[in-house]
Amino acid sequence: MRTGFLKNKRILSLVKSVKKTRLYILAASLCFIVIGVIIIGILKFHSPQPTYPVSRHIQYAFTLQNRTNRVIKNAEFWTYAPVKQTATQRCARFETSHPHQLIKDDLGNQILHFTFNDFPPYATRIITINAHLSVSDAANPIAVPDFKIFLRPEKYIECDDACLCSAAQGLKASKTLKTSEKIFHWVANNLRYTGYIKNDRGALYALKTKGGDCTEFMHLFVALCRANKIPARCIGGYVRRENAILKPADYHNWAEFYQDGAWRIADPQNRVFMKNLANYIAMRIIEYSPDDPIFHFNRFRVKGDGLKVRMN
Repeated sequence: MRTGFLKNKRILSLVKSVKKTRLYILAASLCFIVIGVIIIGILKFHSPQPTYPVSRHIQYAFTLQNRTNRVIKNAEFWTYAPVKQTATQRCARFETSHPHQLIKDDLGNQILHFTFNDFPPYATRIITINAHLSVSDAANPIAVPDFKIFLRPEKYIECDDACLCSAAQGLKASKTLKTSEKIFHWVANNLRYTGYIKNDRGALYALKTKGGDCTEFMHLFVALCRANKIPARCIGGYVRRENAILKPADYHNWAEFYQDGAWRIADPQNRVFMKNLANYIAMRIIEYSPDDPIFHFNRFRVKGDGLKVRMN
């Protein structure tokens, strides 16, 4: 009996010891969780938060006209709202004069899709868009999940071409910012502005002919950056110092390159490098993808036999 009693006592002691150990482990786990939450909160509090201190209002409009004597069935129109967020702008909201479907992509583009089931003969529709933005004259930090898409060759950005790679190598400096600046000055000084060109020609064309419009300046800068392993992308939009009604002749292309955690503006055609940032209103982060419903069209696309459109 004595032996059985001692054995039971040892079992009870062991059970109590196990329970204590579990309590200690649970308490330690809770402490680690609490400490982790506190550390994350501190880091979040001290991390620089994007700021866009200047309010900006823009308006733009399109006239759609049926130039036929028949009803156009299922007419469609696509255009861009301002990019949701870049290092220097945030689109707070926008209003449109007609109902639309909003299409977003992974880059932050916002495409407005308008449909008209029955567009009457010789009828006209005016679509107006009012956008409310916040802008910044300093580049805010923006996380980039995948840099590979901003380093690869694509249509008009032939950064894997041997001639272009050779030119890029000659512009390489010890630091990436200096390399980007050298590329900017080389493009700005060596390309001549030939006036508006309807069809895109690409970086290699610009390198070989030493000419083009703002699109070729943009393409060549981006291609030379990518050839030097500097993430870069193409932007389409407008350069405006204040609230404005956007006009088609003001449409402009420039580039951005990624440096120290933020996208930096480079506009070699206008000789602007990392300054006047709040003036640049991004309407489109350009990626030549067939998944884009506008794709080859810079500002808008229309579908409907006999339906014509112009930006007002």
